[in-house]
Amino acid sequence: MENVKPTQFSPYLIADTFKSLYTGVIDLIYPPLCLICDDRLEQARMEICKTCLNNFKLIGTPHGQFSVTGDIYLSTAWALFEFDDSFQQLIHHLKYSRRRKPIGVVLDHYKSQILDQLPVDEIDLVISVPLHPRKFRERGYNQVDDMSNWLAGRLHVELGNHLVKRKKYTSTQTKLNAEERMENVRAAFGVTDESAVRGKHVLLVDDVLTTGATSNALAEILKQSGAAKIDLITLSTPQFGNA
Repeated sequence: MENVKPTQFSPYLIADTFKSLYTGVIDLIYPPLCLICDDRLEQARMEICKTCLNNFKLIGTPHGQFSVTGDIYLSTAWALFEFDDSFQQLIHHLKYSRRRKPIGVVLDHYKSQILDQLPVDEIDLVISVPLHPRKFRERGYNQVDDMSNWLAGRLHVELGNHLVKRKKYTSTQTKLNAEERMENVRAAFGVTDESAVRGKHVLLVDDVLTTGATSNALAEILKQSGAAKIDLITLSTPQFGNA
């Protein structure tokens, strides 16, 4: 009689099975809800329901009015979405609730419309507006790094976050007027490798465009380091919306 070997179960398979069962039970007791409207989600991994995802309003054209005095070092600014209540919620969760995944979901959903706005054949570098190390430690991440990674990957260009740094710890810009914002970020940034930005067309990435003071201060340093052109892309701007 032929010997039948006992079935061997991988400990990883067993662990994955228990994890799936546990997740299923938790989802049954505490169903996953949309980050924006609190309706039940069909797919928990999305974190945003299809209705809310489809209701975000693309601005659709290059836009950005800079409320700064003196020289402007940014060539073009794109703010992707209107700053309505829903998008404000999304950005608040991104910055203060560590809910980073939904931004990728939104960017993927509107991928073609976003890329159609950009000069995809001209951009050499994508760079996040950096946080000061102290702010980075407090938050644990830079809220725009995921967007920068997404853009660099879709544009097939270098991600240059390591080429800039924030030297000066600045107070929040939220309640400052345009002039105070400019003073707050004066001499706040530095370039770590001038040769890597010299002659390059740089796309800066930030979450919200308000006056443009922060991104313009970084663009000034990049220009002084030899960058040929600096553009800016942000998720949204209060210049469009009900903020």
